[in-house]
Amino acid sequence: MSLDEHTQSDTPPDHLVIGLEVDVALLPEWFDAIKELATEFSRRMAVMEHPEVWKLKIELPKDRADAFREQLIEAWEAFVAQRRAEGRWP
Repeated sequence: MSLDEHTQSDTPPDHLVIGLEVDVALLPEWFDAIKELATEFSRRMAVMEHPEVWKLKIELPKDRADAFREQLIEAWEAFVAQRRAEGRWP
């Protein structure tokens, strides 16, 4: 098996992969918000759980990427507002 076989991607040419990291201090709520958006916008999502951070790869159609980013920003703002209201934001 060559190295190329490990690095080849089956991502279609009209799709892109966005990488995100979620600090464990933001779990589970922020991850759940991202997962909900990914369900709506993406073809697939992968999650690698590490002790301090979860790494996400979200594959979505290029023509939906801007809308996904806009919704992600709105979701982040709502998440922060909720945490502040609960007194759980620095």
